[in-house]
Amino acid sequence: MKERGADYVINSATQGFENLTPEALESQARSYLQSQIISTAQSYIEDTLSPYGKVRSNLSIGRAAIWMAVPSIILFPWYDNQTTVYFSQFSAQRKEDRTIGNIGLGVRHNFNEWLLGGNVFYDYDFTRGHRRLGLGGEAWTDYLKFSGNYYHPLSDWKDSEDFGFYEERPARGWDIRAEARLPSYPQLGGKVVFEQYYGDEVALFGTDNLEKDPYAVTLGLNYQPVPLLTVGADYKAGTGDNSDVSINATLNYQFGVPLKDQLDSDKVKAAHSLMGSRHDFVERNNFIVLEYKEKDPLDVTLWLKADATNEHPECVIKDTPEAAVGLEKCKWTINALINHHYKIVAASWQAKNNAARTLVMPVIKENTLTEGNNNHWNLVLPARQYSSDKAEQEKLNTRRVRLALEDEKGNRQNSGVVEITVQQDRKIELIVNNIANVPEENNHSHEASAQADGVDGVVMDLDVTDSFGDNTDRNGDALPEDNLTPQLYDAQDKRVTLTNKPCSTDNPCVFIAKQDKEKGTVTLSSTLPGTYRWKAKAAPYDDSNYVDVTFLGAEIGGLNAFIYRVGAAKPSNLIGKDKEPLPLNNTYRFVLWRDSNKDGVFQQVEKLTDEEMAQYDYKWEFTGKSINGEVGAQANTSNEDIVIPATNREAAQTYGAQAGDGLQGYGLRVLYTKK
Repeated sequence: MKERGADYVINSATQGFENLTPEALESQARSYLQSQIISTAQSYIEDTLSPYGKVRSNLSIGRAAIWMAVPSIILFPWYDNQTTVYFSQFSAQRKEDRTIGNIGLGVRHNFNEWLLGGNVFYDYDFTRGHRRLGLGGEAWTDYLKFSGNYYHPLSDWKDSEDFGFYEERPARGWDIRAEARLPSYPQLGGKVVFEQYYGDEVALFGTDNLEKDPYAVTLGLNYQPVPLLTVGADYKAGTGDNSDVSINATLNYQFGVPLKDQLDSDKVKAAHSLMGSRHDFVERNNFIVLEYKEKDPLDVTLWLKADATNEHPECVIKDTPEAAVGLEKCKWTINALINHHYKIVAASWQAKNNAARTLVMPVIKENTLTEGNNNHWNLVLPARQYSSDKAEQEKLNTRRVRLALEDEKGNRQNSGVVEITVQQDRKIELIVNNIANVPEENNHSHEASAQADGVDGVVMDLDVTDSFGDNTDRNGDALPEDNLTPQLYDAQDKRVTLTNKPCSTDNPCVFIAKQDKEKGTVTLSSTLPGTYRWKAKAAPYDDSNYVDVTFLGAEIGGLNAFIYRVGAAKPSNLIGKDKEPLPLNNTYRFVLWRDSNKDGVFQQVEKLTDEEMAQYDYKWEFTGKSINGEVGAQANTSNEDIVIPATNREAAQTYGAQAGDGLQGYGLRVLYTKK
């Protein structure tokens, strides 16, 4: 380059040394430098990409600076058999302070005198992260082109950098294009473009002219003196009296084609023939047109979360942001994420079901609401409400609520609905005691006995607690139990009807001897010996536990029940002695006997014979709890003696007791019936 530069200066000096002023020398040097830069750049690009590809770029050269812009569009035909061509097209541009790149794949195929094609493009805004999909179709013939494009947003709404309190995303739209050139003078051409985009506020004509579903028509004329260069002018008009005029100059450089051919005006006609235009660029709007919308001036999101400070975490049955299911007195927090542009002037809870009844919801004050998610209210679940209709009961205990807000501009917004369900937490315990044991406090006995003489009796009571044994509600008040009207049911879940009138021994029965409404207790007496297993039902609670009541005395036929320890020097009846621990490593026997001498004392000679006992079925059961509070031991013994093992391990193996304490602490009883 140094030698060529020297030759250039010498030749210039020889041709006109007398005219070589400093200004002329500067001009000559600039011209030479421009020529060398352009030729060097072209040579580099051509050597790199030749023989494939076609590039469209803008070239600017001035007195103050010298540069060649980065190519805006490049097309690579990577397969071409003269009938079908597959190609890729890449482009980049900087416009309105945004850098946008485009990459596409396309195919074109010759059908006689027409060329049909299709393409797909991915557009990306490097500045703002917007993404868009483009689909296009083409139909070309000599000197005439038709094409259309569809643009679909791939990215969602983002905070706008053009407007405060706005969001933006690519607008959905389409366009159709027609381009033609004069066959007799192909250097002259024209085009018409119709395009439309959809959205309430679309910047088809720039951010200063946002329009709803704008459209535009573009008319253009261009002149191409040589294949390399095209100059033209476009007039664009559309919605809302928007218009624009642009003048452009474009360089269309084709790799592998000599520069002299690209500067030959006679080559223009061939370039616009069907075969000559096979590698032309896909005509589309590579700039991502944006759609805008104002952010919601008022927005609220509601969600639920169980309180971590619940005394009994088991009260939480279901805990999701949309739904809470728990027991009475269980604590939850209601949380709200609030975004607002104007001052909030009203806030309230709204019921989406059972609107006629009052919701027990936390107090909410609009002046305490803050921007963001620092809005919390504490909620303690109320008592479950009762209805005899199951479906209605579920409705009564399921609350679907939302938060309604209003700002000073009259904008209103409701949160999504959250669901709060209260399940049954209270339970009833049926307690039975002998009359003599009633004054004892905290006596939660589930078995009792009395003489079947019509005078002695047992007292039954109901105790109401929650699932964790507490007998107070969420306000600390005692749970109501005196106004309950329980019904008795037997082990087969059949209702037991008791008379209020005493029965004689000639017509024996179990009857209600006394009913204390103030205390909520019932005293039962009987003239009919036997053991009865009962449970209570009282609305609105589930069934109670079972209790076993034994009335001792003469049955029909003068029979009495007797349980004793085999081997005892003086057998004593263990029935009714539930507080006495059973000695281990012993055998226990159940018999029925007749008090032949009417002295009320059991004697071996008074028990039924084996043949008589065979007329009865009886079954052993363990009652109560072990000394460690365990339950679950099963006697699994019927119509024979039962053996209480000596060790806890044996008890665990034989009766399913816990190895820690075995059968220690359990009671023992017999249920018997006549076959």
